Amino acid sequence: MINQWSVGKRVSLALIALAVGILIAGFWNYKLVDGIGRDWIAASIIGHPDAVTYADKGTAFGFIFAAAAGLAASFTACNCVVFAMLPSLACATDRKSSKKRALLALALFAVGVLAVCAVYGAYVTSLGVEGVQAFNDRGMRISQAQTTFTWIGAVLLVWGGLSFGFLGRLTNLLSPRLLSILSSAYTKASIMGLMAGFFAVGRPYPIFREFILYAAESGSPGYGSLAMMTQGLGQIAVMVVLYLLLIGLFGKRLTKWMERKPHQPLLISSIALMAGGAFFVYYWGFAFWYDIGQWGFKLGWYK
Repeated sequence: MINQWSVGKRVSLALIALAVGILIAGFWNYKLVDGIGRDWIAASIIGHPDAVTYADKGTAFGFIFAAAAGLAASFTACNCVVFAMLPSLACATDRKSSKKRALLALALFAVGVLAVCAVYGAYVTSLGVEGVQAFNDRGMRISQAQTTFTWIGAVLLVWGGLSFGFLGRLTNLLSPRLLSILSSAYTKASIMGLMAGFFAVGRPYPIFREFILYAAESGSPGYGSLAMMTQGLGQIAVMVVLYLLLIGLFGKRLTKWMERKPHQPLLISSIALMAGGAFFVYYWGFAFWYDIGQWGFKLGWYK
């Protein structure tokens, strides 16, 4: 449907989206956004995370810690791209769309997040305290973040390219039935949820690492799984609130807009996917590999 736009215009918009994603990544002030999560959110909920232990605080506090760790990461470089998924999630509907369908898409998105977090939480907790301490080594954290987020960014770029209609040869290889399943709003929501769940796998954020150490101290993979799922809900909480507000306040308008001009919401989601993918690939990939990031710090704009 987006093919009604000329190839030249689509290429231009895709390049602009890539440039915007790279610009944001280059000027990203990680000290500022990390500080907001650490000093404003986490500190107000749990105090200093490095000063709490499972032996002192117990099981229930671990879930509060988990929610705080997820919420504190909302605007960090390892989570901010979740907001680039919002247009795709909100616009991944059709002419028969309704609030019920929109809420089902959101539920499937959340299930994807929870599924990945459940497995990852059980895994890291099974490593034990010493294993998690080694896992939390800075070199290990950064390497894991680079690999995870660069790959997620690459997936977003391919998805954006498909959405822009640039990869027709690839889609032509798929059967009509499979293509119909993959283009379903529910399938898209589920895939986006799985990708957002993998944000936890790559996250190098210190508060998050303190949280998984706390969970490991419990000695229970089951507890670690549940706690990580709580963290997963925390990391998407702000996006979910925005989504619900969007659907609640503008649901009917969105439906009418999609009926009248279905190519426009698709274009917006395509741009968002390309920008989000470019951010991840540049920030966690090229900027680290070739030391071509942190422009604001290198220019002396940030302290």
